[in-house]
Amino acid sequence: MSELPEILDAIVVGAGWAGLTCARSLQAAGWNVRILEKSRGWGGRAARRRLLPEGMAEHGLPALAEGWPAIDALITLGRDRGLLELWRAEHWQWTEGQIQPRSLPPQWIAPAGLSGLARAYGEGIPVEVQQRASQVTWQGDRWQVQTDQGDCYAARHLGLFVPAPQAQELLPLDLQPASLGTACYDPCITVIACYGDRSLELPGSQMEGWTIAAAEPRDWRWLALDSSKRREPSETVVVLHSSAAWAEAHFEDSDLIQAGHSLLQSVEADLALSLEQPRSLQVHRWRYAFPQITVPESMLTLRDRGVCGGDWCRGTAMASNLPIGGNAFVAQAIASGEAGAQQLLMAD
Repeated sequence: MSELPEILDAIVVGAGWAGLTCARSLQAAGWNVRILEKSRGWGGRAARRRLLPEGMAEHGLPALAEGWPAIDALITLGRDRGLLELWRAEHWQWTEGQIQPRSLPPQWIAPAGLSGLARAYGEGIPVEVQQRASQVTWQGDRWQVQTDQGDCYAARHLGLFVPAPQAQELLPLDLQPASLGTACYDPCITVIACYGDRSLELPGSQMEGWTIAAAEPRDWRWLALDSSKRREPSETVVVLHSSAAWAEAHFEDSDLIQAGHSLLQSVEADLALSLEQPRSLQVHRWRYAFPQITVPESMLTLRDRGVCGGDWCRGTAMASNLPIGGNAFVAQAIASGEAGAQQLLMAD
């Protein structure tokens, strides 16, 4: 086991939008901060997967939508860095057996993936990737975080920005805020289907790309032509999100590929869109996909210079005139990270 030679000002667990926001604010105040992230990528919902023999697809947040101040600031950053461009896509919803136009704010995409925007957003912040926190404790005058990799990190302050159920697993019972256990998520199973050079044109669509959302309960909740976000796509790629109910029923399936084919068949039956027999298929479990029950606060305070939060903290970030979805949860996460940073700065 290795230990840092110094006690940090703050440890932030989670390099999603909340954790990056908190760390940015603390570092701007002159703090020595480090982020621990369990995966290889940054940005939480900005999740992507490599495709073989080449290419990539985003199986989390597909785009950034204008309308939330925090999202608008991200769009400005991405546009100024040349990372974002407007998505040439038409948006539809399926209802009563028909697809109808869906009105959405302008959608900004990252041809190289939104995780690149997350890296620009967190530029200059030390992030230890593939460091999964396994235990968080308060040791007299400091926080201590143990990782699955056998490392130990210590700091005077803690920002814990992970899904609420994971925060419960990490924190001792006597450190858990009472409302932490009330937050919960809907799961999702995501299918990435690759079709080579086969064209998947949506009848009635006049643009290069399309998305379709189910406006009533179905096995699926959303799908999109993900390859329309790439400047020179190597093949046609569709990303499909299951409904929460379907994910609950199939989350523990031993053969996820078969489950993915079954979900494609359900979509094909509803939309008369030829999705069967893809060249390749990836299927991914997403246990904490969409906050289903949130807490009213922007973040929760832990005893002795600690906070926890994330997209499960509603606060004041939700805009009632905009659709609830991935962008709303990113806005909530950013607001939670900023509130957490301000709380830690005041507690110092």
